[in-house]
Amino acid sequence: MSWPLVLLVTAPVIAGLGSLLVRQRRVIEVLQCAKVGAMLAAAALVAGQVIAAGEVSVEGFLRTDALSAWLDLIIGFVGSTGTLYAVGYMGEEMDRTHLSSRRYSQFFCLFDLYLAAMLLAVNLENIAIMWIAIEGSTLSAALLIGFDRSKAALEAGWKYIILSSVGISLALFGTILVYYSSEHVLGVSNEALRWSQLYRVAEGLDPGAIKVAFIFSLIGYGTKAGIAPMHTWLPDAHAEAPTPVSAMLSANMLTLAVYAILRFKAVTDRTVGPEFSGKLIIGLALLSLAVSATFILVQRDYKRLFAYSSIEHIGIALLGFGIGGLGVFAGAWHLMNHALAKSTAFYGAGLVFLRYNHKSLDRVTGLLSQMPIAGTAILVAGVALAGMPPFGLFTSEVLIAIGAYRAKPEVTYVFLSLLTLAFVTLLYQVLRMTFGAPGEAGTALGRQCRIFTSAAVGINILLLGTIGLHVPPGLEALLASIMKIFGGGMEAPR
Repeated sequence: MSWPLVLLVTAPVIAGLGSLLVRQRRVIEVLQCAKVGAMLAAAALVAGQVIAAGEVSVEGFLRTDALSAWLDLIIGFVGSTGTLYAVGYMGEEMDRTHLSSRRYSQFFCLFDLYLAAMLLAVNLENIAIMWIAIEGSTLSAALLIGFDRSKAALEAGWKYIILSSVGISLALFGTILVYYSSEHVLGVSNEALRWSQLYRVAEGLDPGAIKVAFIFSLIGYGTKAGIAPMHTWLPDAHAEAPTPVSAMLSANMLTLAVYAILRFKAVTDRTVGPEFSGKLIIGLALLSLAVSATFILVQRDYKRLFAYSSIEHIGIALLGFGIGGLGVFAGAWHLMNHALAKSTAFYGAGLVFLRYNHKSLDRVTGLLSQMPIAGTAILVAGVALAGMPPFGLFTSEVLIAIGAYRAKPEVTYVFLSLLTLAFVTLLYQVLRMTFGAPGEAGTALGRQCRIFTSAAVGINILLLGTIGLHVPPGLEALLASIMKIFGGGMEAPR
């Protein structure tokens, strides 16, 4: 039994329920900081165990392989810096009397249960219970999106839950079809719903049923991932949710949905070969790139700007997985670096919103001189998201282009064209915000807000720079194992 894995899943639950029960602000802050330490330590220990043993499990209920451990690191780390940021951000809202102590405790309860549902989903062995956990994250996310109770926020939350519910229903059909096929091989038992058993008997599953199941799963979970054309909920949700929630939606929720797609892809590839899933994923990935690059150009809301950037980068990561081989390494690396960069961008955007109380791009200039922490966060994240060195997104995009050229040269030309458009448009918007003459004065932020939000921004930027163009040995071992899950026998590139 792996106690770090149990701790990783239960720490947010304990902190969330504790925050709901105690109501005292200082106690809630202590609980949240304790949760951060527990999550970081547990995620690192789980990853270490997987590197050493190949996988870890808890009573056959939880099972963590390399792909799960990769998601544990992403959700655990970004969830931890997001918690620190939320303590500062929501504390500032409370200091300004925009938030009561009761609402403050409710926020952290929902926030922690949201994290717990995502961590549980990526470590579950049972395909059906994974669907339930993802649906749980949908419900908690919907309440967080509408947390401000403004008309726009409630509308965004309602839109999110309607579209996500449709998507998750389609994913359920995919799950049922997989079970229908596997129970003919494994019998009517829980074994027919276990990922490890599905991988083992995949070659004997019904090819027709698995193809249809993958289409349902791709569209269903693709809706939660914000893949075009199922992306329409995403800009509204990111723009209207409290900024700590926007960061978690972009960095963690979209990545979780990609994880679910990849699990189904691994079964499908073993049954019918990678060509079938690859073509579908590549087509939707390129469409997502085209839609996002176009809308980034015309945005006048800086939170919506980063929302459309999320659609772009999820499309890039999926393109890597669709290509296969070297693209699998690049896609997984892209997911981690995107989560760090995008959460950093939203952390900066949230500070700007707290100061100016609006989201207009045209009214925000000179952030580097007027708000150094926010300006640095947005500039560094913007440069990283634009795919410039020395950040990891540059590496992953280059590797995806190389992998695409080896497999499908025509895809490379389309990819590079769309990537250039997205690069120019995003960088133009970011440079407008960070340079130039300072704009309106705005409202100064409190000391506690500055301390916690600066810590979150600083940690993210430090890690972005540290992993930059070099993959640490431990992460390299996980990436090599992930490549094997998708049939890549090659070594991870150095």
